[in-house]
Amino acid sequence: MTVGAVLPHLRCFGGIRRFLEIGNCMVDRGIGYTIFARKPGRCKWFKFNGQIRDCSKIKADIIIFSYPPNFKLMSRAMGRIFVYVVAGGKYIEEYKAVYGKYPFIINNRVFKKYFPKSHLVEGGVNVYRFRPPEKPKPPSQKVRVLYYDARAVHKGSDFIRHQLSGIKGIELVPLRGLSDEKLPGTYRSCDFFVSWESREGWPNTAVEALASGLTVVSRGFNCEPFIDKIIKVQDAKHLRRFFQRADIRTKRKPGNMDEFSWELVVDKLMKIFKG
Repeated sequence: MTVGAVLPHLRCFGGIRRFLEIGNCMVDRGIGYTIFARKPGRCKWFKFNGQIRDCSKIKADIIIFSYPPNFKLMSRAMGRIFVYVVAGGKYIEEYKAVYGKYPFIINNRVFKKYFPKSHLVEGGVNVYRFRPPEKPKPPSQKVRVLYYDARAVHKGSDFIRHQLSGIKGIELVPLRGLSDEKLPGTYRSCDFFVSWESREGWPNTAVEALASGLTVVSRGFNCEPFIDKIIKVQDAKHLRRFFQRADIRTKRKPGNMDEFSWELVVDKLMKIFKG
């Protein structure tokens, strides 16, 4: 079997990482895996072991489309097409336009309300790279709170800064512009991660934080698949109050994420592709 994924580019984004990680797992199993990118080239930030080609000839036994602006390339694809829903918001209507024409895979159960007849494959995270520190961190005067500092409004970066800035004993740490090599160490150097997304999808950074041993604090949006592993707060007022607590260091709730490994994701995908 050969598998191809059609992507817009190979830059450092969580949605792109998903298909690179899946590809490496498939290559390890002897499956031919190709990334078809509208802007191809060597992937400089991630060690990808499959093939990278442009979109002039999209051919494989299984072809995955995930990014709606690429749907116009479906007519030239040679192979069985699957649509992998990875982001909501403005893309939902574009997914709906092809729903029913191709088998659908969703990466979070929140998409079931739009696409009830779809395959659910949640996850994942590289549990070998993102893992808790082997030794306890030395005590520090401040509690380090990590958040994803993104330009995209739906990530909630400005909101988090506004709510948590100036709290005594709390050090806000923005996660932005880091190389792939520095990401795991940055996670492990912190204590908490705040996730406050507003667009449906799979919260890559929150999952990586959990796998790295951090406690994730969120209102629960996009965290439904692992809601029991996080600390859920109701709203902005309760988020600030949580981090103002004098006993904040005792409120840790690290969660094991082995059930969301990329290997298990690929197991589920292969059952779908062969079914």
